[in-house]
Amino acid sequence: MVFAKHLRIIGDEFRAKYLNSTDKQDQTLYNEDWTRMKNRLGSAKGAPYLGVHLRRKDFIWGHREDVPSLKGAVKKIHSLMKKHKLQQVFVATDADGEGTDTIKKTEKNFVPTMWEDLHNAAQMFTQRKKA
Repeated sequence: MVFAKHLRIIGDEFRAKYLNSTDKQDQTLYNEDWTRMKNRLGSAKGAPYLGVHLRRKDFIWGHREDVPSLKGAVKKIHSLMKKHKLQQVFVATDADGEGTDTIKKTEKNFVPTMWEDLHNAAQMFTQRKKA
């Protein structure tokens, strides 16, 4: 999947600032011409964090049996962090404030990413581009 350049810039800045992650150190260098990207499967090093896409809100209503409770998700996050010896977790979620508060209380190395954070980052990028 190829994302728009301005979205990649926002993501790269976020990763560098909050996750100690860059394309160079993670060996995930990007070529603007995606047809020329010839990375071998498994060649990326990856960064020192666990990435979690934690779906909540309306997704739960259609998939109740497939979606863990918030406490169940946090328990699984902890077990994966322990298994992979990681100290930080990046959670992309549409959970409400109460949901993210629950995660924050139980996971001290939680790096939250909410729609508002991305919206604010996009606004900063747009303002910077105009200047």
